[in-house]
Amino acid sequence: MAEVEGHALEALAGQLYEERSRKGLGDFPLTARIQGYWDRSDVEIDLVALNADERCIRFGTCKRDAGKLPNAAAALRAQAGRFIALNPSYRSWRHEFTAIAPSIPASVRETLARGGFRSEDLVDLTSGL
Repeated sequence: MAEVEGHALEALAGQLYEERSRKGLGDFPLTARIQGYWDRSDVEIDLVALNADERCIRFGTCKRDAGKLPNAAAALRAQAGRFIALNPSYRSWRHEFTAIAPSIPASVRETLARGGFRSEDLVDLTSGL
């Protein structure tokens, strides 16, 4: 059940990114989305969002438990580095990172922000829809 719910959160986050972009909401005008990325070298990224106009790529990790986001965020940086190594056309793009959960307490948001991550919960992602 946890695995199914985890994949559902990833899919929902991607759909919300698409809908927000379509409506001109939020801070990331999406031009394309890779539905998630994994390869045989153990790279798994829940969200890869592209803004080709601004040459920006946003990598995201999704967790049902917000308390797991800080550790997942550290792993995401390494996985994004491997993604860029395998996709060098994105090397010169601006790289952004986000951590997504159903709800994210202020203390976790602060920890993530210190590490250069934005925090997005379902309230944030559905705001204005």
